[in-house]
Amino acid sequence: MALTLIGGGLALVIAAAGNNSAGAATCAPDAGLENVPEQYRQDLADAAAHSGISQSILAAQIQQESGWKEDAVSPRGAQGLAQFMPATWAEYGQGDPFNGHDAIRAQGAYMKALHSQVSSLSSDPKTRIQLTLAAYNAGPGAVRQHNGVPPYSETQDYVRIIMAAAQGTYTADCVGDFIGELGTGEWTHPLPGSVLTSPFGPRPCPLTAAMCAQFPDLTNHRGIDFSTPGPGQGTFLAVADMRITVAENQDHPGQARYYGGWIKAEQVEEPHLVFEYHHCATNSVQVKAGDTVAVGTPLCTEGDTGNAKRGAHHLHFQIMPPGTPLDDSYQANKAIDPMPYLVSKGVL
Repeated sequence: MALTLIGGGLALVIAAAGNNSAGAATCAPDAGLENVPEQYRQDLADAAAHSGISQSILAAQIQQESGWKEDAVSPRGAQGLAQFMPATWAEYGQGDPFNGHDAIRAQGAYMKALHSQVSSLSSDPKTRIQLTLAAYNAGPGAVRQHNGVPPYSETQDYVRIIMAAAQGTYTADCVGDFIGELGTGEWTHPLPGSVLTSPFGPRPCPLTAAMCAQFPDLTNHRGIDFSTPGPGQGTFLAVADMRITVAENQDHPGQARYYGGWIKAEQVEEPHLVFEYHHCATNSVQVKAGDTVAVGTPLCTEGDTGNAKRGAHHLHFQIMPPGTPLDDSYQANKAIDPMPYLVSKGVL
């Protein structure tokens, strides 16, 4: 089971393994983020992507720590939005603890480190978040010593208040576990129930000889194609935990080579591969640029555009190397064969 983190909202997703199907409940897209100052929204999204902790949790944590006051100082000497002690800031912070942007970046780094230190104490994603919050307040040593949230009233109240604040604005459709855990390393099939219809690399001309002579890329396939048998249209899924960088519902203006809706995303974990999904059905894209989604998240519906066979629904799935520009620039000559990755991850 994988859980989706979309723009701070959280949606339950049953991740497909191999050719299994996936379903999702819909949650408010900006749950818990209504009071986040506009100047910090991108910082919060970046911190969530880095740490694997939802934006809603991080926002509620800052509200509890400082009430979003950059100049906050506690009686114990904690500083800034995220209330870092000087010694902890020296290890995880860069810049100025009283600069909100620097503080949120350090918060993401520290929460990621704490989650790693306490996650072995529980296999439950929600409990792991509670333990991470407790470690932020009382220290990871105290959490490990007590094998859970320490019996300190301050720490127990801290965890309870933040979890309640992050959960409080969710819709009734959000049921079950509501904290998504990025960083699992799991992959899933990008189009469950489909078959491989075109491999990576050289291939026969899919259109006319004149077209292939004009566009050599047509006979040197930069990705792999999957197609769902029969008349039905499948759903493209996030193959791994990833951050959406481009989400277009139709052909990109002036660049018909994309053929229909398309999505580009960067892998959250190392090595930060860049994924491309081409041929989404028009107006079927369910994510937007800036969303961080967990493996198995539905992205769009299989469309019938492209150069495979006219009228055939299919997905063109492409992997680009780390560092590929995360905008809409076309750099297909750098594409990597996705098959070894899918095979090594047990997807195929």
